[in-house]
Amino acid sequence: MSKEAKIQKTLARQQQKIEEGQFYEAHQQLRVLTARYVKSQDWNAAIDLLSNGAGLLLDAGQGASGGDLCIYLLEVYGKAEIKPDGGSRDRLLGLLRKMKRGEPMKRRFVGEMIG
Repeated sequence: MSKEAKIQKTLARQQQKIEEGQFYEAHQQLRVLTARYVKSQDWNAAIDLLSNGAGLLLDAGQGASGGDLCIYLLEVYGKAEIKPDGGSRDRLLGLLRKMKRGEPMKRRFVGEMIG
């Protein structure tokens, strides 16, 4: 199974957990799996898993968990020394748009993005 297929399978499992209301479990599994990719310096896989996982949680109204993964995504960009480009900016702005007005993590996310 290709790495991309593994990531899609993981995201599908996490989507199912989210639909079942198991937000905390989905959040923690996404963090753990991402940490493995970060440790092996597989930046693209880590970024893909985090951005999509954060989007799933934000879509489910889980601002704190989704926001935490957004912050982790920024950390991964830093560790990977990835320079901002159109794709990364679009990804980050897309996540920002999914955050609800008044979400406490939103301010932190914006601060980290521009800082």
